[in-house]
Amino acid sequence: MEQSIFQVIEEHQLLKVLVALIIGGVLGLEREYRHKAAGMRTLALISLGSTLFTMLSVELGYPSSPDRVASNILTGVGFIGAGVIFKGDYTIDGITTAATIWIAAALGIAVGVSHYLLAAATLIVVLLLLVGFKVVESKIGEIREKRSYTIGYHMDQYSPEEIADVFRRFNLKYKRLLHTRNEAFIVEDKYEVAGRPQEIAAVNAFLLADKNIHHFSVQVNPL
Repeated sequence: MEQSIFQVIEEHQLLKVLVALIIGGVLGLEREYRHKAAGMRTLALISLGSTLFTMLSVELGYPSSPDRVASNILTGVGFIGAGVIFKGDYTIDGITTAATIWIAAALGIAVGVSHYLLAAATLIVVLLLLVGFKVVESKIGEIREKRSYTIGYHMDQYSPEEIADVFRRFNLKYKRLLHTRNEAFIVEDKYEVAGRPQEIAAVNAFLLADKNIHHFSVQVNPL
């Protein structure tokens, strides 16, 4: 029997494509607003791609293994997610964006198998987590902050124990991460410090006014 070179596109397939684009775009809107690496276009494409792969997987694998293509979607998405994670000296950025990419693929798969209600409900929950928990995190930050300190001093003017005592004096929790010394006998200690914002500001003022401190720097939101 002669077959047409064009396959008939069914209405429900077009609906899935449209829904996947909307879901990915809405999810990406929050990331776009926060100027993250993966925004509306990226998440819309991931959601759409996951939906298409799922639809094609069902057709190509029917009836024995309809998941043979769709089962590899998350493997591919994992590589994309890894590309938005950046590790600094004491910070890791992009984990939330990578998780959002992962959930965008899951939403696309749900749309691909016609679970529209599940996809919509999950999208609402994800948006509540991204927006609502950000507010909660900011409130926690007003009560307790975490900082990474790099403090340099001459070994004849200070000792590591005396530097640690500075943090104790201001009721700050601390953990020394690194201790180095150069040829000029300048010691450099790196600390992870946590405490109330007022105490953080007080120790900054103290270190800035202390002439025996050769240099110091503060990094916000360490790992």
